[in-house]
Amino acid sequence: MFKTADAFCMAENIVLQATELSIASCIISRGEETFDSEEGRALMKEWGVPDNYICQGFVILGYIDGEQPVSKPRKPGRVRIIE
Repeated sequence: MFKTADAFCMAENIVLQATELSIASCIISRGEETFDSEEGRALMKEWGVPDNYICQGFVILGYIDGEQPVSKPRKPGRVRIIE
């Protein structure tokens, strides 16, 4: 029921851990579409992925050539803390 949300929570945790280890990462959300073809199903079979598994997304990892990008400032009024 919540397979996509669960998958992206897992992907977020991978990204957070990668950041902690100074590894760059990116979540790509076209997993299901990527393997919904004859070629995609053949790759999954070659890799030994069970037939009833569905890819929800990818997390790519690597190293940045240069400085770590700085986050852009948030727009004012977008976050509201209510106590």
